[in-house]
Amino acid sequence: MKLEFFIAKRILFDKTAKNAFTRPIINIAVWGIALGVIIMVMAVTMTKGFQKEIKGKIVGFASDIQISKTGIDESYESTPFPYDDYFYQGLKNSPDISHVQVFATKAGIIKTRKSSHGTILKGVTSDYNWEFFKSNLIEGEIINFDSTSISKDAIISKKIADKLDLVIGDQFRVFFVTQRQNEKGETFYRQKKNSFIVKGIYQTGLAEEFDDKIIFCDVKRIRRLNKWTQEQIGGYEIFLNQETQGLDLFNKKSGFEYYQNLENKIRNDFYLETVSLDVRSIYTRYAQFISWIDYMDMHIGIILIIILIVSIVNMSSALLIIILEKTQMIGILKSLGAPNFSIRKVFLIKSAFLIGKGILLGNLIALILCVIQLVFEPVSLDPDVYYVDGVPLDMNFGYWISLNLLTIIICTLVLIIPSVVISRISPIAAIKFD
Repeated sequence: MKLEFFIAKRILFDKTAKNAFTRPIINIAVWGIALGVIIMVMAVTMTKGFQKEIKGKIVGFASDIQISKTGIDESYESTPFPYDDYFYQGLKNSPDISHVQVFATKAGIIKTRKSSHGTILKGVTSDYNWEFFKSNLIEGEIINFDSTSISKDAIISKKIADKLDLVIGDQFRVFFVTQRQNEKGETFYRQKKNSFIVKGIYQTGLAEEFDDKIIFCDVKRIRRLNKWTQEQIGGYEIFLNQETQGLDLFNKKSGFEYYQNLENKIRNDFYLETVSLDVRSIYTRYAQFISWIDYMDMHIGIILIIILIVSIVNMSSALLIIILEKTQMIGILKSLGAPNFSIRKVFLIKSAFLIGKGILLGNLIALILCVIQLVFEPVSLDPDVYYVDGVPLDMNFGYWISLNLLTIIICTLVLIIPSVVISRISPIAAIKFD
């Protein structure tokens, strides 16, 4: 093996070539491998970064798991139920859960002098986790809550602010339809209005699902509009402790099973079915959105297959040309008693060197491109179309190592096929070959 490696090394660094086309073709093969690695690495890094960014926004906006009253419809009107501190503390103490917060929602219509817009008021309290919104708040501040008074502040999206021509400090009115019952028990509907002051403006890029609809306000506003008691809420939002789990919660198999098991655990531990509360994960509430994001994995697979095929063809052509160039050497080695298997190994080792060179160049260029995008962000995107304002990258070196190993192993194994031509070369004809 040492002799074969030495011969392959001599061939690799041999700068002389009888065929003037040999060296350029080998260089083309190396740069073809490098280009393939760049495309594969960038495709995986960008796609996984996009998936991670969008999924993070969905979770940050809507939480991992939501607990609400059974039978809630799609009108965005929360069905009230009593707040249970024992249940709340039990969730907070769970090792799978990092944060719990209460909320309530109510649909309404914003009306200004210029326009009107349908909206959903999401009432929150002082336990609301604002970490996600602090990174997506483009103007203003978050809401400050007072235990004794009802805040008039509201946080609206840039989408709504631009449509209604609202800025920080502006006042706007929201009209609601509330359901009431008279003394006879008959149901009737009544229109009410409330004024709010723009405290902050956010932009997540998820216009259709969130930015175009949601306004944040004090939950006490919704309680007063709906004539709820101070102990009634619309539901609980749960954020999972993903970092300690070390699990890709959006993996089609493990993530879905993890969510299902946790949903069942919460139901069973707290007997939620007996109090008519339903546990719904992000998979249930945003199934189409999650499926669309996971569908991108298939696109990555197609890209990888195409690039690997192109790389294999490039290296196979280069290997055949190298064999053609070294035909006389093959004849000499055979005449000295070298078996076909040993000679084939020489050329496979040389091919592995060339593949490694191409992979090294490709990884270096891909790393430089990623660093430039992360630091300077030269490539920007329209958030209304792509949900993000720049190309997101997931610098997970586990993906990089896997791609490199996959390329080396597949290309080297496939190159065994064209190396079979060595066994068909006659020593006498090869020595006379010119």
